[in-house]
Amino acid sequence: MDTRYLEYILVLAETGNMTRASKKLYISQPTLSQFLSKQEQEIGAPLFQRTGGIYTLTPVGELYAEYARRVLSLTDILEKDIKRIATTSQIRIGTSASSALQMLSSILVDFRKYYPNVELLLSDGNLRSMGTAISKGDMDIAFLTANSMDQYKGQCIELKKEEVVLAAPAAHPFCQKTADGTAHVLTSQQLLSAFRNFPFILQHKGSCIRYLVDDFFDEEDFNPIVACSTNNARSICDMVSSNIGIGFIPASYASPCPQITYFTLEPKLFRIHVILYRKDLVLEPPHKYLIELASRYAEENWGFLPNP
Repeated sequence: MDTRYLEYILVLAETGNMTRASKKLYISQPTLSQFLSKQEQEIGAPLFQRTGGIYTLTPVGELYAEYARRVLSLTDILEKDIKRIATTSQIRIGTSASSALQMLSSILVDFRKYYPNVELLLSDGNLRSMGTAISKGDMDIAFLTANSMDQYKGQCIELKKEEVVLAAPAAHPFCQKTADGTAHVLTSQQLLSAFRNFPFILQHKGSCIRYLVDDFFDEEDFNPIVACSTNNARSICDMVSSNIGIGFIPASYASPCPQITYFTLEPKLFRIHVILYRKDLVLEPPHKYLIELASRYAEENWGFLPNP
């Protein structure tokens, strides 16, 4: 957009000299002088007071300069927004948890308003598959739940931590002993003593919680009886309530149920909601805005996720 004539006035006001201004603008002095005369004729008032070759803005000139700066600022914003909207690109996004999919469904409304021509390619999987896709460059950004952030240093952003609790059938003898309506804490020794011979309902290998649980079992040198494997936390709760086995679930799924007793583990287990991105990814405005929306959503909507 041609706003150079506004710049003529501003540069002349800045330098206070016709010669210096014309050199800075890369135009001839007569051209600048003719433009100034034409502008003052159209406005009907002088923009500058000339004293000994020094140009000083008049009150009318001050007002002109003020609005010129505003117009130039708005023009710059407009050009950037036009470039942003007109640019078509793709962002490959991966998820490993239903909470991430729910979040994306919510924030994409705002994202699409601001970046209507950015195509989002969504894929889902577990922590292992999404982490592999990121490392190979097959994915740009992934919204994951991880058991640790150590291996992703420099390419991840923590959103929230969520406690992982144990869900056990209320009909189990150990649970009936603790049915006093208070919060229940279970040490690793108590867990294995009470449920050593009871079936477990576990997440599939490669998922975040399965990594946490396998580490727990390895530390205790325990080989559990596995009744079923599923990554669906609600299905785990349904099977627990039917007395099929016990399972580890995110705290956000621990809804009150008379058939289930929930235990906080000691030491506690946490899964970490993270944003993971490619090491070589240059974070452009669309990426940054998507991350900003996700961080805001987690802060406003995931209050149930306790930090240790």
